Amino acid sequence: MNNWDKVEWTASARNLVDWAIRQDMNRPLMLLIRHSHRDVLRDHQDMLSGGLTTLGKQFSIEMGRRLPVARRAHIFFSIVPRCYQTAEAIAEGFSEQGGEIIDMDPLPTLVRPEYTESDVWKNLNPNGENVTDFVNRWAEGKFEGIESFDDFKVRLMDDTLKRLLSVDEPQLHIHVTHDLSLMSAKRTFFDRALTLEDRESYLGGIGVTIIGSTPTLYTSGKTMPIEQTLL
Repeated sequence: MNNWDKVEWTASARNLVDWAIRQDMNRPLMLLIRHSHRDVLRDHQDMLSGGLTTLGKQFSIEMGRRLPVARRAHIFFSIVPRCYQTAEAIAEGFSEQGGEIIDMDPLPTLVRPEYTESDVWKNLNPNGENVTDFVNRWAEGKFEGIESFDDFKVRLMDDTLKRLLSVDEPQLHIHVTHDLSLMSAKRTFFDRALTLEDRESYLGGIGVTIIGSTPTLYTSGKTMPIEQTLL
């Protein structure tokens, strides 16, 4: 698919795949990615129902075709249509190239944090343009009626990073999520306030592996050791 190499919004996904290919196949590998190209979300009700465009499905399959298949893959996803459609398409492309899928499982932390007041979502633009600001304000305790950021990040690390580090074989874990959980993970790993530049395009995200004996994060073309407090 020539467009995969030409469409601007696939740049982050292409870099992530290239990084994954270069990693030691005897080490576990994790990708935490945003879903693929989706329909425009008109309102907050659409946030839980919007699916992928035809292009989004095609590029998800192509990403799966390009991932290294030496490891068995376990795919986790948000139950929202655009995420499980992305996960299914990646699995299709991965399997086409001879990759083995261990399982595909929904994961609540990849949807959104728990909340008791639905009005809290009025602070988040349906299409996510202000997601970095939302996560920063949430982490600073500015919202009521929502799970604390500190509690959510513990659950998110348990379900992603710690799950990866607990496996006995070098598996590939693929987590398909939304802006919100992906940006929450970035704020957790970076231990700083987010900027607009931290937001990922469709299929972009972060990677984790072990280099030497050090759990290492890949993001935006750079690698960095993961803080021991998160392990």
